[in-house]
Amino acid sequence: MQGRRPGLLTRTVVAATALTVLTGLIGQVPASAAGTPAASTSATAAQLPEATQEEKVNAIRTLGFDIDNSWLVLRDRDFVFKIFDTTDEMKNTLVKAAALQAYRDGDAAATQFIRTDIYALDRQDKENYARTKLERDQARKLKQSAAALIAMPVTDQQLDLGYRDFIYDMWRFVTGYPKVKAGLLDAFGADEPAQKVFLASGLLAAKRQDQQDAIDADKAKTEADKARDAARNARANAATVVLLQTTDAMLDLPDDFFIRKLLEKAVAGSEVAKAAQAALNSSAAADWRAFLVTGIFAADKRDVEIARERKAAEDRQRLLQLKAKAEAGGMRPRLVAAAAAALAGGADAVAAFLAKDVQQAGLLDQALEVTTPGYKGRYVQSSGGDAWTATGDAGTSGTAKVGAATWTVTEGLADPDCFSLKSTEVEGAYLRIKDLRVQLAANDGTDAFKRDATWCSKPGLSGTGVSLEVKSQPGRFLRHVNAQMWAANNSGANWFDADRLFLEDASWAVVGPDPVVTTPITTRWLNDDAFHAAVGNPKADEVYDANGVNGLPVRYRDFDKARVYFSDAAGVHAVSGAALEKYKSVGEYHWLLPIIDTTGTPDGIGSYTHFQNGASIYWSPNTGAHLVYGAIRTWWENLGWEKSYLGYPLTDESPAGNLRRSTFEHGNIDHDPATGRTWDYRV
Repeated sequence: MQGRRPGLLTRTVVAATALTVLTGLIGQVPASAAGTPAASTSATAAQLPEATQEEKVNAIRTLGFDIDNSWLVLRDRDFVFKIFDTTDEMKNTLVKAAALQAYRDGDAAATQFIRTDIYALDRQDKENYARTKLERDQARKLKQSAAALIAMPVTDQQLDLGYRDFIYDMWRFVTGYPKVKAGLLDAFGADEPAQKVFLASGLLAAKRQDQQDAIDADKAKTEADKARDAARNARANAATVVLLQTTDAMLDLPDDFFIRKLLEKAVAGSEVAKAAQAALNSSAAADWRAFLVTGIFAADKRDVEIARERKAAEDRQRLLQLKAKAEAGGMRPRLVAAAAAALAGGADAVAAFLAKDVQQAGLLDQALEVTTPGYKGRYVQSSGGDAWTATGDAGTSGTAKVGAATWTVTEGLADPDCFSLKSTEVEGAYLRIKDLRVQLAANDGTDAFKRDATWCSKPGLSGTGVSLEVKSQPGRFLRHVNAQMWAANNSGANWFDADRLFLEDASWAVVGPDPVVTTPITTRWLNDDAFHAAVGNPKADEVYDANGVNGLPVRYRDFDKARVYFSDAAGVHAVSGAALEKYKSVGEYHWLLPIIDTTGTPDGIGSYTHFQNGASIYWSPNTGAHLVYGAIRTWWENLGWEKSYLGYPLTDESPAGNLRRSTFEHGNIDHDPATGRTWDYRV
């Protein structure tokens, strides 16, 4: 007879000890830190003071407006509305939209907009306006050329209309060109890409047809007159490409003389200018006419394509630089991922990405997760006052959020090359230090606050993640100790400056926003590397069953290679493979809970899983998975489990007359419930 199987006691004790170690680590923090942080965190951040006149002056100057003293006496919300009302929709797109939103959101949002948001938005507006100038210029030129084809005078306001509205104005204006009129009506109902194609080529084709129809319909004209009219039409059409104003006298010029007029108007070095010069270099009248009828339009199309390709290359380079900077900072992985997706999506996707407000799109929202072994699954959290690390309270949910653990990673208030962590829940509040303790507090606009709320990222001190050095205290880093948050070093000068685990405590994983609470199942998965490897990654949300076992709650979650269970009574354990299927067939946790993970047998052939109340499931490739429990299991254990002469069970325990029997590979074990006698024998 051999001793007890490691795992029934020894392995169970090891598993329990591991859970105790994790629990013990958590137990070092204040009792409230495992769920809701201490009471000070529930207080709201201090009220945001109104912006000063100096801050308002700086905001006005940033936008390039003349200082209007009447603005400076306005309350912040009214001041922000003035900005919305005054800014130009083309040049200040993001500022204008954000100002209106801040006005709607109330006083705190308005103050935050004046104090910080306006600067980053204005920089992006200026970059976007400069970046899209070529695109706007091309759009205006396309509209001007189209309008010139029907001799329609246009204003700057009309040229800045959307394509649909501009086409509507053209449709209202045009007369005498029925096919043009019909084409404009069709284009009005099309999408923007089709509208642009119509203005670029469809309009000319329609006008040419109208012109030819008019020539053909005039029976009074001689063939010479018709040829003259066709030549004049070709010159007039060609003139619209370079926006050359023509007169009757000019339209009667010989083709080569008219081309010289076009060359004078064309942009030097452009494809149109090159094609015009090439036509003039020829002495063939057919080449001159070909240029006027088709060549100038083809050259203009090449100019447009070259400009588009140049802009696309510049946009791509800018986004590559933005992505590289975000990667180097380590604090904006969601921005990096979105930029990578845009780069993979082509020129239009890149342009659309560069034009968006990445903060408004939520791409700067992140959470900070602890990387210290044993503490993973805790997140920086505060809704006001002292900041803590917390796991959140799952309650009866498998997908509850930690709460107050999402931060907008903005440019550093005191250094644009660093970062500030703005609360997504408390308007105008940032993580800052006060007497070295990390708190969530309202930005009062002072230089001291800006330095205390600016964190400069470095590669994680432990070799993983990022570390955040506070701007106002060089050498001190964001650190968690006993769930509290400090600006610390490893000098030993204060209790939170202890050298032990400093590198790990001051290294952070930047993860997605709105993290889900860390339950005991997640805690083990995050902190037990061997367990993580054994079960794989989660493939479903965690499930909470309030009446799991005898009215006591059970949680479970499916992973790639196992289902993992938790209860207060049994801890966290995984059941996998054939054992899991057998376990499910007998009622799963409603029957009994596992007290160890599914584990390989010492003979290296099969696996076993122990459950509450002295029950097990044993499996081998030749015998399958079977239940062993009660007196029969105890007898088999004393024989040496699967290493005994009996080998693995072939069946679950079943009745045999008045007896209970388990059949094994090389024999049976019988139990007599009436006498309590148990025995084994070969068969």
